[in-house]
Amino acid sequence: MNTVTTSHDVAAQACQCNLCQSERITVLYELDDFAIVRCQECGLVFLNMALNADKLSDMYSDNYYKERSDYFQVDVDPDRVVSGEAVDFTNFKNGLALLERFRPEKGRLLDVGCALGGFLGLAKQAGWTVTGVDISHYAAEYCRERLGVEAHSGLLTDIAFADETFDVVTLWDVVEHFEKPVEQLKEVNRILKTGGWLLVDTPNERSLIRSVARLIYDISGGRVDGPLKKLFHQFHLYYFNENTLRRALSDSGFELVSLQGRPLPADKGRAGLIGRCIVTLFSWPEKWLGREFELVALARKR
Repeated sequence: MNTVTTSHDVAAQACQCNLCQSERITVLYELDDFAIVRCQECGLVFLNMALNADKLSDMYSDNYYKERSDYFQVDVDPDRVVSGEAVDFTNFKNGLALLERFRPEKGRLLDVGCALGGFLGLAKQAGWTVTGVDISHYAAEYCRERLGVEAHSGLLTDIAFADETFDVVTLWDVVEHFEKPVEQLKEVNRILKTGGWLLVDTPNERSLIRSVARLIYDISGGRVDGPLKKLFHQFHLYYFNENTLRRALSDSGFELVSLQGRPLPADKGRAGLIGRCIVTLFSWPEKWLGREFELVALARKR
């Protein structure tokens, strides 16, 4: 019978890989009250901590956004959000340009994990008919009231959109937050029209900066775990690399069309000046080695 390999009680709770359903799991790091583990079969890295929909909803209360006000631009002029003047929208703009290169005609676009609607506002301004979904009631209400767009609160699987409703679905920094990402991706496939497009942006588990954080942790015998705690935390439940992301998309009924790496912009860092300097330091070697901080995948419904 398959077993979980552990060295600590917090990591010993039974867990199963969401990608291949294997229970052959190896503990990589033990951080505070949870462990980061790797599936021995498919290589998926994930957080071994029991969660449910209510706990996830509590994690993304209004405080989650207000404590990160500089990042999410809480209480800014909605016109500046829609126009993209409130934050550096380079990544959103590049993603929209990538989508429109393959699908130039406008249609219905759903942004899952829409947060406070930055991408929704940009896509709406570009002529798309937009809808948002976020597990946070606060975020969905903000989008409706401040940006005037349709937004629903809850898990995508609970919204129950009709089959083949949307032309495009976007997942900006959200697939790693799903309790069960494969199930959510299959739901995305169901509500996409035949030939519809999916854009996924997610942290890269094999990025250079994460490898360096692991090296520091290993060399110190686990005593220096600060860098790992910045990169592996309770809000990110899964950490995909190129191989596991390809498999997750394929198993969910998608054909991968484009997969690119993207360094984390320094001005997106939330760790102060030192954090931004570290991000800048790693951006060039990340790109040169092909081990950027994030992955951007464009896929089409088969």
